[in-house]
Amino acid sequence: TLAGGLKATFLASYIHTAIIFVCLITFVFVVYAGSDKLGDAGTVYDKLAQIVSYPAPTPAEIEQGYHCGPVDQNKGGSHLTMISGQGLMFGVINIIGNFGTVFMDQS
Repeated sequence: TLAGGLKATFLASYIHTAIIFVCLITFVFVVYAGSDKLGDAGTVYDKLAQIVSYPAPTPAEIEQGYHCGPVDQNKGGSHLTMISGQGLMFGVINIIGNFGTVFMDQS
């Protein structure tokens, strides 16, 4: 029936959302509270702020997986800034893409 199908749809949506939230909370707890190297959000912030003082990697180091150092096009090379050329480009592309999603949606 219509009511039973609608009830099942909402029930499944809530269950799937609850599963996603449990997974997210678990991952956050494992990273921030369960790690000996990180410990808490303040330590993560301090370590990200410290990375800027490292020298920029050479191409050989990048191939080996070393990606520390300042970030090009970010204010002050920081990993923690909201002033970023790449971030601005991502925002513009995201807004334009979302206009297409909203105005071309058939449902």
